[in-house]
Amino acid sequence: MTLEQDDYLYRYWSVEAGLPQISVTSIAQDTQGYVWVGTQNGLARFDGVNFRVFNTANTPSFSSNLITALYIDQQQRLWIGTVYGLMLYQDRKFVYLDNLPLPGGVNSIMQHADGTIYVGADHLYQWDEQLEKLQQVTTHQGAAFALHQQQDTLFIGGQNGFATLKQEQYQWFAVPDHIAELQVVQLARQADDLYLGTSLGLYRWQNEQWHTVTLPGYAAGKRVGMLYLDPQQKLWVASYDMLYQIDQRQVVTAEQIQGQSKDFTWIEAMLQDKFGNLWLGSHTRGLKRLRTTSMQRFSTKQGLTDPFVWSIQPWQQHLLVGTNDGLALLQDDKFQALSANKNLPNPLVYSMLLDSQSKLWVGTRGGLSQLDGNTLAWQQNYDSISHLLVSTLVEENERIWVGTSDGLYYLEHNKLQQDQVPIALHDARIRILLLDSQQRLWVGTENGLFLRDGDSFAELKNMPLSGSFISALKQLPDGNIFIGSLDQGFVLGSLESWNWFTQNQGLPDNGALYVEQVNDQLVISSFQGFYRLNYSELTMGNIRQVYMLLDDRRPEAVTDSLRCCNGAGSSKGALHEGKLWFPTLDGVLALPIQQLMQYDAIPKPVLESLIVGSKRYLASQVRLEPNQRDWQFRFTAPFFVQPSSMHFRYQLQGYDTDWVDAGSRRAAFYTNLPPGQYRFVVQVRLASDYRWSDTVSMEVQLAPHWYETSTARAIALLTFMLLLWAIYRWRLMALANAKQQLETLVKERTAELHLANQKLLEMSRQDALTGLNNRHYLNANISRIISRAKRNHAPLIWALLDLDYFKQVNDSLGHQVGDEVLVIIADLLRKNSRSTDHLIRWGGEEFLILLENNEDALLVIKRIHKAISDYPWQDKVNLKQPLTCSIGAVAQLDEWDWQHSLRLADQALFWVKEHGRNAYMILDISSPPTTEILAESINVGQLLTEGKLHVISNKDYTADPL
Repeated sequence: MTLEQDDYLYRYWSVEAGLPQISVTSIAQDTQGYVWVGTQNGLARFDGVNFRVFNTANTPSFSSNLITALYIDQQQRLWIGTVYGLMLYQDRKFVYLDNLPLPGGVNSIMQHADGTIYVGADHLYQWDEQLEKLQQVTTHQGAAFALHQQQDTLFIGGQNGFATLKQEQYQWFAVPDHIAELQVVQLARQADDLYLGTSLGLYRWQNEQWHTVTLPGYAAGKRVGMLYLDPQQKLWVASYDMLYQIDQRQVVTAEQIQGQSKDFTWIEAMLQDKFGNLWLGSHTRGLKRLRTTSMQRFSTKQGLTDPFVWSIQPWQQHLLVGTNDGLALLQDDKFQALSANKNLPNPLVYSMLLDSQSKLWVGTRGGLSQLDGNTLAWQQNYDSISHLLVSTLVEENERIWVGTSDGLYYLEHNKLQQDQVPIALHDARIRILLLDSQQRLWVGTENGLFLRDGDSFAELKNMPLSGSFISALKQLPDGNIFIGSLDQGFVLGSLESWNWFTQNQGLPDNGALYVEQVNDQLVISSFQGFYRLNYSELTMGNIRQVYMLLDDRRPEAVTDSLRCCNGAGSSKGALHEGKLWFPTLDGVLALPIQQLMQYDAIPKPVLESLIVGSKRYLASQVRLEPNQRDWQFRFTAPFFVQPSSMHFRYQLQGYDTDWVDAGSRRAAFYTNLPPGQYRFVVQVRLASDYRWSDTVSMEVQLAPHWYETSTARAIALLTFMLLLWAIYRWRLMALANAKQQLETLVKERTAELHLANQKLLEMSRQDALTGLNNRHYLNANISRIISRAKRNHAPLIWALLDLDYFKQVNDSLGHQVGDEVLVIIADLLRKNSRSTDHLIRWGGEEFLILLENNEDALLVIKRIHKAISDYPWQDKVNLKQPLTCSIGAVAQLDEWDWQHSLRLADQALFWVKEHGRNAYMILDISSPPTTEILAESINVGQLLTEGKLHVISNKDYTADPL
């Protein structure tokens, strides 16, 4: 496949954008995402917006401004080769490795699989990590012009041949005698082939033989300037003025990606970054970035005679396109013009409609045509409106409605008419028509919206877009009507209720030209591109997750976007053959539906530094002196696709209470900060994307002045208190005359406080004796408890517990012992219940246990019953006999209220007490309950006898009462 400029979106950067010099010699990318660009006038670090230049003028450790090679090693260190020697960038510092002079400068840098750094220069060198110096590799003689590493083999380009270094085994491969002297200046291994770029052309080493590789359009014997093997294992080859790609030994000219005028020549450097962008560095033209997109454009390259597309219409498996130059059919990714074009009243095709009778209606800037919908042959024109733009068409039974730049018409019995059109629409500028599922005709004009319901038309004046330029109408699958305007946003809903959405609510643009619902996504096009919205959220009046699928809002979109969309009226988009299609200024644009929910990469923020005064701090944790109160944080986000659209926000935690919106600003300023511990965090997102990136942070501790320390503050506080005491003593005598009034006021306030305390005591929700909850607690919390139970689909268990023969304890041992027993019972309930259970002293010796989680309710009731009966009452409280309890319980159903649950639990408790006490009964009631269960008065015993109730009990419930 021939790669052309049209296959890529691109941008250029040169000296006017901040590049230090137009000659780009090398390109590399680090883990933070920065692209490093080596030039003949210094090194530049690029984040997509700004070039930060390092050279001999601002970086003392720089040996030379003429950069010859860049390499990022496994430890993410940046090695820099210059004409004078080798440098290293590590931990944000440049170091000149000048222990060994390198005549002629550095040609290439490469890391072997074993971690060793090799440097090609006048000889081959390796970097000794322990000695921190370069050492010559004596096995290789002469200069090393190029290095390439693959797996465990290092390839070395030299004079008249190349060498390999594998597991310290060195082998030289000389050029054959029939080839003139040459230098191997570029190396790349693709699959099993080794390509050698030399001063005399391109060769392939195969089967231990040198094979000449012919480059189309390039004279043999000329120098190869660059070889680059991209991550897809495709090999790029650059000569002085040509660019090629090799895939499976097939050489393809790729010169078109150099630009329409092919002026991006003398390419010396190439890189595919982690975002998939392709970077080219030219010796004479600076830096260029190219990228591909999942969208497809079909334009003049595919045979379109005029790229300005106004309308599209699906036709069979193909697509009809209306342009300034007539109709074209897109078939098998190629356009062919229609013979009907010569009969159209005007070549500009603005709207189309394929009706149910297989007639194709074509609206032009100067009239209406009818074509055969099966053969696309022209049939007739309608001269009565040949002076009008036909902007919209819609079918209604045997009638075709025609919206024009000067009124609404309908075609019936092959005649254009206006008899049934109101006067207000006779000369209105009609833009869009819609016939909905209720056979209502919606008419969008440049000055508002009309609706025909039945036989009459009426202007819709009681809606948000009344009087606006209506540009889009569509009924969605759920019946909602979408009404889009040119510059006032859109509305969604029905005649009874509209939701209005504009940029103020979060839309990226106030225009809407076309809309399509795909699953739960609403795709809307405008002059600024097209975007998707969550449809379910829209129906509830909310805008969330706005995502621009194509963003044309930035200046760089001229070359770095596909430029969409076009028109206002019918045929301004289509869902066809698994793709969304849009008309544009340059052909038609197609988005595969499977790509609709895809996301582009999110930029990653980088916190570059904290600047305090003249000092720059780079560490993630910083401690500052007391006088360092004014701070400037610098941050960015290396990103290279519409980077001007990036949006930053930051927060200084410990000072800011919320995020600070920075917009495109990449700095934050703080002054006169108090001492303390701070954490600065920053995030970034694209204007086209609702998603924020992960945060990056820096911890900053600001030490206090001595007078801001806790000791100094304590002394100041003590001094202040002593001063207050002195003032108080001085004032004491002056206040003696008011003593009586103060005492009276105190008595009044004391009485009021006593009344308030009494009221609080009455309102208390805690039993004073046992510390358990009381009835007030239940009344205050029952609604919330029941709601939680319904939400968790777990019925509440109501259990009433009564102490057996407790009156005898009070009568025989006194109420003090009885109170002690109640306190112990409360403690036993706490120890044997769960954290989700509610314990309430219901009255006297009766307790209410409300269990929210019914999964092990029976186990809890059993545990409580056993704990009470097993307690050593005779030893601990001197009871004459053990104390037991009776428990009645029921699970609440949705069909009754909670008071009924209490009645049922009380009936169950009554049954247990009637049958000998010291037992429990849990009523098991199936849903829906019978009428007897729902009755106000219920006889549990009778229902048990009749078998209408099921119980869980440790007693035989069929036995007669004792």
